Amino acid sequence: MSGPNFIDSHSSRRHATRASSCFPANPTNTLTDRMNVALNSSGQGYILSLCPNTQYPIQAPILFAFSAQEISTEGYPTDDSRALIVVNGSVNNGTGQTTAIDGTCAKCDGVKLRNVQVQLRLANINGSRNGGSPVNGGGNVEMGGSNSDQLVEYVKSYNPRGWTCLHISEGALSCNNVTVQNNDVGPCGTDDFQQWADGLSISCQNAVVRNNMVQNPTDGGIVIFGSPGTQVYNNTVWVVNQTLLGGINMVDYDPWNGNYTNTVVYNNTILGGFSDEKEQANDTDGTSSDDVIIKIGIAIGPRTWFGTRYGNNVSLSGRVYNNRLSGAFSYAIGMTSAKNFTVENNVLFGNTSFIGARGPNCSTSDTTPNPAAFVIDQNTVSQSTTQSNFSTISDGDSLTCVQPPDGGDYWPFGGNPSTSTPSSSSSGHSSSTVGIVVGVIVGLLFVAILAFFIRRWVLKRAEAQRLYKASRRSKYIKT
Repeated sequence: MSGPNFIDSHSSRRHATRASSCFPANPTNTLTDRMNVALNSSGQGYILSLCPNTQYPIQAPILFAFSAQEISTEGYPTDDSRALIVVNGSVNNGTGQTTAIDGTCAKCDGVKLRNVQVQLRLANINGSRNGGSPVNGGGNVEMGGSNSDQLVEYVKSYNPRGWTCLHISEGALSCNNVTVQNNDVGPCGTDDFQQWADGLSISCQNAVVRNNMVQNPTDGGIVIFGSPGTQVYNNTVWVVNQTLLGGINMVDYDPWNGNYTNTVVYNNTILGGFSDEKEQANDTDGTSSDDVIIKIGIAIGPRTWFGTRYGNNVSLSGRVYNNRLSGAFSYAIGMTSAKNFTVENNVLFGNTSFIGARGPNCSTSDTTPNPAAFVIDQNTVSQSTTQSNFSTISDGDSLTCVQPPDGGDYWPFGGNPSTSTPSSSSSGHSSSTVGIVVGVIVGLLFVAILAFFIRRWVLKRAEAQRLYKASRRSKYIKT
């Protein structure tokens, strides 16, 4: 981890317009207590403004204490100059500090992990498990509880010690109207067995989860625990070098008893694994150094994930539409044990492949279906509207037990958001089509630029003629 980039004092004095009022990190041996005292003693609406390019190593969670308080970085940057809060408390025998920021207090209505103005900002949260096993406890960020109208935005949260990078909890099933937006999340956990971690874990009703970038989670990219009334849209989930169990999950029966009424998942992009070898002419697939896939792009219904653990209980009344998937999966959408769901207009784009086989954790009593784009167990799904390209399977239990191939030319060429921009095509348009589109766009831009310069030349010539004529007349004008 690189340290902060400090500015020399002479330059600082020369360019500063006012003294910084940000909260000092030093002395670090009293930092945790000082930050919590500031929140506890300052009352409603207090802003704990942290210094840019500064690390804040804490020994215990920083606790919001009153409504409408805010923790943010001075100046609200959105890049790596955001204050870096490092979970630094001790860990013994699998227990210890896992949480950096906690906004679940009884008086935490309207607290904000973000900036005052709708700009850019805030704190990177780094739990730094460093490849070890998960630690019992909460996520890097714990918000929600029995509160309303909270906001988490422009937070970078990664490498949690615990089970998730960011958790919005339900409280006494009374959490309401939390907004989680514009965050960059991940990596979260490792893909070793049961060392996984979620990206975003949402259990608050009427939440808004939008415009988040979730990179390299390992359990669920965005996990929706019922959360009736929640809108999840315009998010991107992708993998780089770790296999992900599920991109967006609607599988948890607890704590809302499977109630997904008015929970809507739409316009999200989910990118599975891609080949990382050099692309050859006319090839669509190659190898992946880490054999990375997303096992289920969108998982619906408890049996999809947990098998028979919840018996005949189902996920109820959610909507999933207009989501886009590309890359390597076992299943783009897996749907079981659901009632009154609507799943429509979800599409594939770019290069895709559906790969995997029974893994060592598959039950001997389950029939693992062959990998495919859209699979549904009609035996456990009822009163639902689904798109026509679902394939019916006889057993949809525990689909995450599949494992990717060990090598081979199975991974499509493409890329994650850092290397490519997905097209809006609904299925597998070839690279030649993309080339034609790019060529047309470039041609149009050239014509537009040429027209601009011709027009400017004509206008300049006309203006020169006007000025010449005006100068010829000026000697006859008395001033």
